[in-house]
Amino acid sequence: MESTYKEKLLYGSKIIVIKREKKLNIYKVEDNTGSGIMTSYNILDGIELVYNDIHMESASIDLNPPEGIFEINHCREGRIECEFKNGEFLYMSKDDFSINRKNGTCHQSYFPLSHYHGISICLEIDKAQKEIDKYLPHSCIDLKKLCNRLCKNSSFMIMKANESIGHIFAELYSVPERIKLEYFKIKILEIVLFLSTIGESKEEKREYYTKRQVEVIKNIQKQIIENIQNRYTLEELSHKHDIALTTMKKCFKGVYGKSIYSYMREYRMKIAAERLISTNDNILIIANFVGYENGSKFASAFKEIVGLSPREFRKNRE
Repeated sequence: MESTYKEKLLYGSKIIVIKREKKLNIYKVEDNTGSGIMTSYNILDGIELVYNDIHMESASIDLNPPEGIFEINHCREGRIECEFKNGEFLYMSKDDFSINRKNGTCHQSYFPLSHYHGISICLEIDKAQKEIDKYLPHSCIDLKKLCNRLCKNSSFMIMKANESIGHIFAELYSVPERIKLEYFKIKILEIVLFLSTIGESKEEKREYYTKRQVEVIKNIQKQIIENIQNRYTLEELSHKHDIALTTMKKCFKGVYGKSIYSYMREYRMKIAAERLISTNDNILIIANFVGYENGSKFASAFKEIVGLSPREFRKNRE
């Protein structure tokens, strides 16, 4: 199915339309790093709810998105990178939610773990305001002022979901099909009402990273996954990439959500699991491939991460 001009503005010119109905559109993006599925529900005029299921490193938006869109995002799993105009970076992870003011500029979304599940609620401010006024006539909610207050001088605000709003978002992930559209209306109104109670001071202090720091950390990640058999010391990586050891450890955890050691251990087990399924290689050969000389140490690490021994894992998949 051919994508519309508006869809290309919002999702990029390479967006693929998988399904189109009156109140439901399903889109796909893909490149050599993986793919992503966006399931979009048209809830009210100017209000959409999108489920994002991403398994790729990045998604480029190569056209100019329209201005005047107020976006609320919630991360259920994974991690997403947020770049600011001043060249600083911030990372959104599990149970975070954010407010994003679209300003008509191109951008690229980067997913450090190649894995992101979450919800986006997109409100075209002028149209959505009329719908809010219909359903909440006495609430005095002004979407434009709300967006400006929460985002302040930037175009972005991020914070950890507390129990109240976390509960609202959690309920959106398991809704019976026959009541979805009406239920979504209630929940979106509830979320907007909740946001109207948040003061500017509620935004959490988070660690920001410079463009150079992020580029260095991504180069380190590239080196260690492309040379999975090698075991680098932190000192070697720090020296090779000309970054202070403490800064490297802090920034790597900031970008990827875990230490270099934990990240590589889990990555090795992920690759090992894939080879256990896709090849008939001896388990020791697979252990060597992912950097383990000792088969028993590999088996122990695999079971700790995956929950099964390599042999049990392969047998179950067969």
